[in-house]
Amino acid sequence: MPAPALSPWRRNTLLALLALWLVVVVGSQFVIPPLIAGAFDGESSITWLNKKIANHRAYRVGAGLDGSREWYVDWAQSYALKASALTTLGVLTAGALIASRRARRRVKRFLFASAAPLNLAVLRIAAFGMLLYLLRTEPIMTYAAWPPEMYEWPLIAGLFKNVLPVTPAVVGPTLAVATVTTTCALVGFLTRLTAPVSVLLGWYLIGVPQLSGKVNHLHHVMLIGLVVALARCADTLSIDSLWRAVRRADTGIVAPPRRAVRYGLPIRVAMLVLATVYFFPGFWKLATNGPKWVFSNNLENHMLQKWFELEHYRPPVPLHEMPFSGQMGSLFALVFELGIPLALLWKPTRALWGLMGITFHNLTNLLMKISFITLQVMYVMFVDWQRLFRGLGRRVFGAPMRVLYDGNCGLCRRTMAVLGVCDWLEQLKPINALDRAAVEAEGLEFLEDADLVTDMHAAWPDETTEWGVERGYAAYQAIAWRVPLLWPTLLVVYLPPVAAIGRAVYRRVADSRACRLPSTPPGGAARPLRSNPRWSWRPFALITGAMLAGQCLLGVGRLHKSWPLACYPLFDQMAERTIVWPEFEALEPTGETVPLDDDPLRDRLGNGRYVASMQRFIVTPLDEQAAGAMISEFASIWREAGLYPEEPPTAIRVFLAKYELTGPERPAAPVERTKLIDLAVHE
Repeated sequence: MPAPALSPWRRNTLLALLALWLVVVVGSQFVIPPLIAGAFDGESSITWLNKKIANHRAYRVGAGLDGSREWYVDWAQSYALKASALTTLGVLTAGALIASRRARRRVKRFLFASAAPLNLAVLRIAAFGMLLYLLRTEPIMTYAAWPPEMYEWPLIAGLFKNVLPVTPAVVGPTLAVATVTTTCALVGFLTRLTAPVSVLLGWYLIGVPQLSGKVNHLHHVMLIGLVVALARCADTLSIDSLWRAVRRADTGIVAPPRRAVRYGLPIRVAMLVLATVYFFPGFWKLATNGPKWVFSNNLENHMLQKWFELEHYRPPVPLHEMPFSGQMGSLFALVFELGIPLALLWKPTRALWGLMGITFHNLTNLLMKISFITLQVMYVMFVDWQRLFRGLGRRVFGAPMRVLYDGNCGLCRRTMAVLGVCDWLEQLKPINALDRAAVEAEGLEFLEDADLVTDMHAAWPDETTEWGVERGYAAYQAIAWRVPLLWPTLLVVYLPPVAAIGRAVYRRVADSRACRLPSTPPGGAARPLRSNPRWSWRPFALITGAMLAGQCLLGVGRLHKSWPLACYPLFDQMAERTIVWPEFEALEPTGETVPLDDDPLRDRLGNGRYVASMQRFIVTPLDEQAAGAMISEFASIWREAGLYPEEPPTAIRVFLAKYELTGPERPAAPVERTKLIDLAVHE
């Protein structure tokens, strides 16, 4: 059967895509090389590009690499071809979605799959738990106290350089507020307010350490936090869900929210955030180096350089000593990174790539001490937690317990609604005891109406009898076994004094409760019964769509030194077995020198920012003002560590040392060591 003809708007869209492809591919060959050449000469109209090329060239020259104009023009021509290839891939993907009904159906099934509210709530806890972790562990106040001249504003954040104040007087109180709002979002209290506020404050506060010159790629925490904050993320596993359950009960609804697209779509968008995190680094590895990135000693050399930076780290399991381990690891990384956008579309491959991602990060942590723990935690999105918990409940308890309650009692409805949102194992099935047909449909016709109106009943299939039944306080004891949140109460609810008090309180409340019918709005019109709350997808789609588009643009542009959006680290450079590293000595007034170890710097700044700070001394020509300010910061760290001379030195002498790398241990001595500069310390 021939394929159906394309509609006019689809044909026109395909033609527009083709025209766009021609403009980008042809235009890039004529625009990018002159643009990079102009930036090399400092004459480009794009100021940040001039600075980026100047900084990049300074580091290459300082590291002994080619930093000539010809090299940058050749690189620009090569980049234009690779960007054209990436554009071609994007246009082909878009064209397939427009022209192929099967492709559209597959993407639609992925994006608009339903999910349980519990799954989204777990992702909320993961995202805001990691944000709270970063607020408590990132050296925010340390960098807030730096002098402004030492800051290097990343791309995008630099647009707000003259607007955002970065001082301890502002950052300190903001950090306190963010800690409170993030904790509230974590536990689900006033979530629709506290979650967006936490993300906005987090972008500002976690952005402060990014001004140090090293952008730590923690963007996924903020981006997934934004996705979650825009969604109905607190309809269970939250304080808000308890209050909403009470309000629903007053309208006659005791059932908790069920699976819906409003819970699945945010999780799928969060998966697309991960796709942007991994895909572009994988693409640029392959596009820049081809098969050489895999079939060489490149990964081994990267590990050697990383071990040098860590100095005291040796992999506990020597996987790097296995034959062809570097090539196999490189191939695994490329397959994982390049394959994830496509793998997300099918459930089996989605699960496989989730396992591959956890394996990838734990291997890099094992070999190079790069854990990306905040990214690993986000892999909770690949697990259907509701299905897992439901299966666990069936295996442990069997069929769900039937809970029969008085549907005309407001307190009873509220109790059942609250129990419903806490029923993560799906072990409670509420039944209105006044609905005789529903009672008999469950096979509970032997229960008398008078008893059902008098007490709450809990009934479950029993191995020895047809049904096990408890009523009153004993029913609550039985319910507690099947609701994880109530498990701690099992330590006390069966104690004789507690049980006696519980039975007395239950009897008094049950005998004195009044009939309270579900409320109706003015005018007497019946309120529609909805267990799932309303949610508008349009603001969500607009904001998250813009976010993903920004991530893709920065990925195409290889722009990894950016905040709060960025391309993630590329690792696309072919690493060498040599490294150039700064070393320091204090010059005493007597003329003697005192070596200054860099271990305290690593301990204080963290490995990533320690490396970025050290690399400031490798650039050529050296920015003496920035280097002097950095040395003054280093001096305060050395002084606290007890390495600094008692009498203030006349200067700090900086050397550039070249090391040959052979294994995990840092070489005892460099092969070359040259004096760079003497820098005065400003106390």
